[in-house]
Amino acid sequence: APAGLTASQQIERIGATIVDLGNNFATTESEISSFAQRLGGAGSVIGLSQADILGMSAALSSVGINAEAGGTAFSKLFVKLAGSVDKGGKLLERFARTSNMSVGKFSKLFKDDAASAIDAFITGLGKVKSNGGSTFQVLEDLGLSQIRVRDSLLRASSASDLFTSALKRSKFAYEENDALLKESN
Repeated sequence: APAGLTASQQIERIGATIVDLGNNFATTESEISSFAQRLGGAGSVIGLSQADILGMSAALSSVGINAEAGGTAFSKLFVKLAGSVDKGGKLLERFARTSNMSVGKFSKLFKDDAASAIDAFITGLGKVKSNGGSTFQVLEDLGLSQIRVRDSLLRASSASDLFTSALKRSKFAYEENDALLKESN
């Protein structure tokens, strides 16, 4: 949360962001909230902001991923990403290559802005097949091939523009903090 905000101001911004996302994506406020609760723990550990978590929640629920399966899948992705950045090695190389970046650039991006690194990975995963690769093999290589995890990541990657858009919209709505007022008017 931005420095200097009280708990009630943070709650107000979260509410405004959820309303804005619910009004602008194919999901509901309750679905976004449910998803955000499942992503919140692992997301905050890797440095995602409240706006990042809400944006991802809106995107994922908009493509028909349910909160239980998607929350588990993306929490697993967050942990794998963080572990690979900490340890380096082949897993990190695979995440970076899928994201179309060098290991150094991907690691720095993840440390500085985890949401953008996740977005780059989801976007890159969506392009694997068109670049002549196997998405299933990439997920297998990353240890993310369990059915629920694979399904959630494939759905997200097939709508990577939506994922990117929801992250941007959420950050804007969080800063603007006026969707609740507009809704009540």
